[in-house]
Amino acid sequence: MAQKMLIADDEKEARLLWTAVAQAEGLEVAEALDGREALDRLKGDDSFDVVVLDVMMPFLDGYEVLKHMREDERLKAVPVIISTANRTTQDLDEMPVDVQLSFVNKAAGVENMRRGISRALGRPAA
Repeated sequence: MAQKMLIADDEKEARLLWTAVAQAEGLEVAEALDGREALDRLKGDDSFDVVVLDVMMPFLDGYEVLKHMREDERLKAVPVIISTANRTTQDLDEMPVDVQLSFVNKAAGVENMRRGISRALGRPAA
């Protein structure tokens, strides 16, 4: 059975890019257009192997979705990739930073995204 990835980003181009990379890595992909939709999908389906959260999204930002995930017993161990074009982590003061969390600068390119997925899933980096 293929591993599943949820991509939550309000930018269509970013979702397309993450989807292409994830599918090339053999993952099934589901998408959410904003933070609220991402949280609804996660509450309805806790079988995702990795979640990509854009930082700046409508309704709930990526950090807020992450906080909800880490407070939910069914979701707290799911690896999360925070996807941002911003190089700072200034909003992380009260966020649950743990070994299941990684950051990928989506502006750094496809190879960086691929490495981020491999790392989040515990796969060896090629």
